[in-house]
Amino acid sequence: MVSNRPSPALEAADSAPTALCVLSEGIISYANPSTAALLGRDADALAGDRFLDHVAPADRERVDDALEGPIEGERTVRFELADPENRRTIVEGEWTGDDEGDVVGTLRDVTGRIERERRLERESEMLDSLLEHIPMSVYFKDRQSRHERVSQHMICPDLDSCIVGPDGKHHHHPEDIHGKTDFDLYDPAFAAEAVEDDRQVVEEEETVYDRVDESTTPLGETFFSSTTKVPRYDDEGDVVGLVGVTMDVTDRMSYERELERQNERLEEFTEVLSHDLRNPLTVARTSLGAVDDDVDHPRIEPATDALDRISALIDEVRTFVIEGRTVEDPDVADLATAAEDAWQSVDTGAADLKVEVSHRIRADYDRLQRLLENVFRNAVEHGSTSPDSQPRQDAVEHGSTGSRSSETHENAVEHAAGPDGEVTVTVGDLETGFYVADDGPGVPDDLRDEVFERGVTTSDDGTGFGLAIVRNIAEAHDWTVSVTDADDGGARFEIADVVRVEDGSTGHR
Repeated sequence: MVSNRPSPALEAADSAPTALCVLSEGIISYANPSTAALLGRDADALAGDRFLDHVAPADRERVDDALEGPIEGERTVRFELADPENRRTIVEGEWTGDDEGDVVGTLRDVTGRIERERRLERESEMLDSLLEHIPMSVYFKDRQSRHERVSQHMICPDLDSCIVGPDGKHHHHPEDIHGKTDFDLYDPAFAAEAVEDDRQVVEEEETVYDRVDESTTPLGETFFSSTTKVPRYDDEGDVVGLVGVTMDVTDRMSYERELERQNERLEEFTEVLSHDLRNPLTVARTSLGAVDDDVDHPRIEPATDALDRISALIDEVRTFVIEGRTVEDPDVADLATAAEDAWQSVDTGAADLKVEVSHRIRADYDRLQRLLENVFRNAVEHGSTSPDSQPRQDAVEHGSTGSRSSETHENAVEHAAGPDGEVTVTVGDLETGFYVADDGPGVPDDLRDEVFERGVTTSDDGTGFGLAIVRNIAEAHDWTVSVTDADDGGARFEIADVVRVEDGSTGHR
């Protein structure tokens, strides 16, 4: 044992779990095994070492000052050990003088405690900065709904505001409401609702998430706020209170309500197109039919075709509006089944369908089928060169208006796949969705940016809504749709950002 002054007290210290050492004029004269373990040295090698040699260079002067001169009472000094392996060990030493003029030290490794304190200090600084600057009301409450900490914005969202309690007291600073409940700060009816929320969060551990409340300011203006409250737990998992966030969402709600009003007006307009224009169209068709029976005039057929086009446009406009509404609660849809159902709904002639998908997705089944129908129809009508399809050859949404019509038509005839001139359509998996590809002529590069635009068509009788509806349906699901080249040179429509469903989930079809 490292000691040149054995005594019953020091011998007892040999088995002590606390690190004990004795310094004579700064030289270690005794160190128990716990000290040797703390300093990372063999116990026999510590005798005669200068204690400061075991202290990190940056702390030596401070430790030397603490140990200098006769020590009366107790001196405490915190320092870092010198470690050749750069391991950081922080020690707290308590030093006292004995009757012989030596210094007796008790050493404790406080590295973990200090690191926790520093981490808590950093986190506290971050929380202080958050609560001071974030532009929303943030509040911490205990189990009795008393405010423990709140953000500056909760008290003073602008320079001239503050919370005025029902007793008329003004609260200008976050500290003014610490320890107070909502009954001390707000109207009793509002406070009762807020505290009831708190009870559900604290006692039932139920989260209040993004609940929007409507109220009126003292100036009579409508005000909307969004509130979220979650339980707050201690280290043992017990609920000790809650943390809440309340935000001003007036602009958001006003925008959403205006958008709803616009959508309602748009749907009313489409209903007018769908219903109120049907009777005049029917009368016009009937009248033209009667005239056609009695008079052989070359302008009757173009007039009939124009009425047919008006009717088709009415249907497509209504579909365009309705299919673009957001899908709020998508079902589980089997993609292969939807593809097969869509194929049966399209006049595909001698075209072939290959279904190479195996997963199910979250989607509105009817709108998914509609999307596939429009892409299938686009592929069949644009890619087929059979005699039956020639009149509608260029009636697809792959092109734009103008002189490109005949050029696109010739391209389709020249490059369509298969010996019989019919197209093959393939539905396949993507990592984040699915694709529909054909082996027809494809989409010219200069048309890809506009192929999904409303009204883009290369046909005299095309409506230009087919692929615009595809994009509307995709966006209603939060999907993205794009067009590129297929492996066989045709068009490949890719639908991405689709939510897949694990096997075993129930759903449509």
